[in-house]
Amino acid sequence: MASSLVRGKYVISKVTGPNSAVVISDGAVLQQDGLIIEVGEYQDLRSRYPDEEVIGSSNYVVMPGLVNDHFHVGLTPFQLGAPDLPLEMWSLARIGTRSIDPYLDQLYGAVQMIESGTTTVQAIHSAGRGVAPVDLGVADKVVKAYQDSGMRVSYAPSIADQNSMVAGAGGGEEEFASRMPGDLAERYRSFMARSYWPVADVMPVLEEICAKYGNNRHERVQVVMAPSNVHRCTDEMLVALKEMATRHGTGIHIHLQETVYQKLYGLQAWNKTPLQHLNDLGFLGPEITCGHSVWATDEDIALMAATGTNVCHNASSNLRLQSGIAPIGKILAAGVRVAIGSDEAGINDDKDLFQEMRMVLKLHRVPGIENTPPTAYQVLQMATVNGAYASMFGDRIGTLEPGKRADMILLDLRNIEEPFLDPEVPLVDAVVHRGRSIDVDTVIVDGEVVMKDRQLTKIDKAGLFKELKEALDRPLTSQETERRELSWLVEPHLRQFYQGTMPRDTEPHTSYNAQT
Repeated sequence: MASSLVRGKYVISKVTGPNSAVVISDGAVLQQDGLIIEVGEYQDLRSRYPDEEVIGSSNYVVMPGLVNDHFHVGLTPFQLGAPDLPLEMWSLARIGTRSIDPYLDQLYGAVQMIESGTTTVQAIHSAGRGVAPVDLGVADKVVKAYQDSGMRVSYAPSIADQNSMVAGAGGGEEEFASRMPGDLAERYRSFMARSYWPVADVMPVLEEICAKYGNNRHERVQVVMAPSNVHRCTDEMLVALKEMATRHGTGIHIHLQETVYQKLYGLQAWNKTPLQHLNDLGFLGPEITCGHSVWATDEDIALMAATGTNVCHNASSNLRLQSGIAPIGKILAAGVRVAIGSDEAGINDDKDLFQEMRMVLKLHRVPGIENTPPTAYQVLQMATVNGAYASMFGDRIGTLEPGKRADMILLDLRNIEEPFLDPEVPLVDAVVHRGRSIDVDTVIVDGEVVMKDRQLTKIDKAGLFKELKEALDRPLTSQETERRELSWLVEPHLRQFYQGTMPRDTEPHTSYNAQT
């Protein structure tokens, strides 16, 4: 791999606090074979390394590549025909969408992420409801998509062995099925059972995946365990996945209390929140990331802080699926590390982390001068170094410092600064408030240029789009027709199951308005 000198009008080396960062004017980053050797002033480095290829110019900001810490699919559910609905109803609608080859789908996601400055992704991949939960062949396709794209990936095969579709105050899947007519109930049970393997069947496949891709065998690939959610896994499965993660020295990413109904299930099943149940199992710790955490209680937040457990904030997704707004202000104040993810799609139905950073920056601006929202520095830290730790790449990426891997992006300053930007505006504020995906000119992963002049260097984008269109622009298969019909038949029963269970006496963490 070649070496290079990556220069910009500014280099954002790292965030150092809620209102501070190391920024080098007229700076540059020297990388050799994907490793950052020096970071400093461009003229000094150029004089000492006159033969190095120079990437960039004084038109750019050089900054760490972004980390998408919670990602599932390339083609969004909306693109595939599933409209935005409350999560519980949306999950049912999802089973009626077309199937897509995981390689093509994840490669499409990689295109969107690279073009918007994301260099690392936590790919939490689910094979889908009604099919085998984990498969080495599927793992190969997912990982190959990112290897072919040049991105860094933390691959997390999603596992569930119960309640994948339903959980609420009235119980889980079996309680729901028992309320449906007999024939439909049996059809539903049979369909869902295809996704549920016992621990003894799941673990050998995960061991194969870890043996092939885990334990840092590949510089740009990591493997993480991904129990789908607390209520979606038996205690036996949760403990087994925790033990496997510990044995392989890796982490766990788990959905947690994304909706109020998931929290209510915990109160019904364990007489405590799902997070508190995880704590009882000895599950929490610095290697654990809880996706969403929208309905975390004050006690939950204190447990996260005490155990060093991480949170991944998926702001756009939670708005789109009517899940709520995570109490990020309290979570940050407690000292919990927070990362950012796009989930299945951002507010613009894409994977744009610049847009997602801005969403996080603006969403938590609670009324009142006493309330302090997250700063641009904190949000940038969420999307870089915090995501690096949560995705189990640790201190290898997330900042531009000697000894780190050379993952960085070049952001064109001209659209940010023109026609005028007051020189007193801090650079990090300018980048987070005004930077857009269209401003990302060059993307470098592990020292390799994967996009330059907004042209992908490793992916035939036009060819990929053509292949995707040909694969999807077709009549439904018999299996897809069966799933879609099942979704329609079950929908009124599922809606009735949740009807009237939304609590009205909750005390929110924050208040945006008042009735009187």
